[in-house]
Amino acid sequence: MFASIWSFLGSKEEEEPVIQSYPPVTIVGVRIPADGTPAHLLPLTTISDSSAPDSFLLHVPDLRPHWISEQAWRFRDLHRFDLQKDGRVPLSQHLQQTEDLKSLLRLPQRLSREQMLHLRQRHLLPQQRFFVQQHDTYHCCLGAYYVFYSFAVDDLPVNKFVPRWIEENNDAHIPHRYFGDVFVVKISPGEVGQDGRAAYEDVDPMFLDFLVDDAACSKTLIPLLHLRDEQRIIGSLDIF
Repeated sequence: MFASIWSFLGSKEEEEPVIQSYPPVTIVGVRIPADGTPAHLLPLTTISDSSAPDSFLLHVPDLRPHWISEQAWRFRDLHRFDLQKDGRVPLSQHLQQTEDLKSLLRLPQRLSREQMLHLRQRHLLPQQRFFVQQHDTYHCCLGAYYVFYSFAVDDLPVNKFVPRWIEENNDAHIPHRYFGDVFVVKISPGEVGQDGRAAYEDVDPMFLDFLVDDAACSKTLIPLLHLRDEQRIIGSLDIF
């Protein structure tokens, strides 16, 4: 929600942040293969990398073994979706946004690298929320997820097997085009660990049923207001 004041605070998107090397962590994520075989769980080991838009996480799943070329790894991106048990945006989210905005407006100097990265994680990543009506069945699926994908057109085949509700997870409701295998990982409720990097948790096996149950998904998922709608409102004020 802070895009309108980003340049004022000294953000330079073209500069890659210097990421220190963190010990690898192995998590359980979901792979949606481009060849049409069923989605499945698999272990993913993280790597410290600053060569793509996911650098704010400080460590990301190392997907190079699945994407063939180094270019496919560099040409990667991500978006986020949240599965909720009701239609209300949690109060904690509103309070966090309010505190972040207050902190920004009170700052006597530019943000540190760590502050910038965490604000990007909270507010600039494309994000959509869904109200899961059948939350009694899929209660273990509730939470926040990141979708990692490559847009290396020349290196990977088009992936036509990503569920449509994930494909349309963007502000314009225009389906993403994914190339090669697509991966879904889950972020922990706190989102950031004590060492400052993203805190992941294992995806529950029930999430695979959630993905393939097309009838349930079409009735279960109700899109909620994008957090970035607030970004457009604040951006229109031109307060700087």
